[in-house]
Amino acid sequence: MELEGVQLDFTQTDYVVQRSQAEPPGEDDDEEGGSKKANKEPTMPKAVQQLSDKALDELTIKLVRYMLYKGGLKLPIKFAEISTDVFPQECIEVKYFFYHAKQKIENVFGYRVVQAEDSTSKKLYLVLNNASSQEHLLLMNKTGKNASRGFLMMVLGLLWCAPARQLSEGEHPHLGDIPLLFKTFETQLYLDATSELDADLKKIKYYQYGPRTLMEVGKVQILNFVCKLITGRPPSDVQVNEVLSEDSSDKCGEVRATSQRPEYTLS
Repeated sequence: MELEGVQLDFTQTDYVVQRSQAEPPGEDDDEEGGSKKANKEPTMPKAVQQLSDKALDELTIKLVRYMLYKGGLKLPIKFAEISTDVFPQECIEVKYFFYHAKQKIENVFGYRVVQAEDSTSKKLYLVLNNASSQEHLLLMNKTGKNASRGFLMMVLGLLWCAPARQLSEGEHPHLGDIPLLFKTFETQLYLDATSELDADLKKIKYYQYGPRTLMEVGKVQILNFVCKLITGRPPSDVQVNEVLSEDSSDKCGEVRATSQRPEYTLS
């Protein structure tokens, strides 16, 4: 029986906030906007030097709106598409304006703009909420998206228990359009999908953690969610330390298979 007014609790204990969502691996990479080099203001191109301060501000704000719009939809920002999506009529160097838009989003709006990598491109950026207070997270629960957020956390929890943290796609009679939900989570980079052929040459799709999950949710938060769901208690220090000791260089959640974990599917 569903209780009226009950909100799903996605808040985390203090140790989860402190130990999860650390700076993602790869921050020292040499890509625009997502590295130490991106923290240094790029040289203003000659074409940009001819613009007035007002024109510079307008172009920067235009890119800020675009990045916040993408972030609100939880869609990745593709660096290669900024020119056509934001500056279709301007012949300008995107890197300069991306730097200033990133600074404004982080310093004024309080978000993080971080680089993510998936199987299709190395120049993807995510706008992540930088707030970690429990009061703020409680307010985030009241957005009318509890059902999809709850389903996402269940999928991430099932991935936690699955061998090699990988699930095959299946159908479920009570959870609605599973392929559509999975496609949404894949587009938002919560999940990363790969396909293989089975013995009957049938194409099987597998899902594992995507870069947004590792940077926005974090392994420790998923462990905390699973433990609270199964036992009603937070994980032990031993469990948390085991998670923290995993290979942090793996950016897409492909971790060592553990033979002790039971296998779960969604069918």
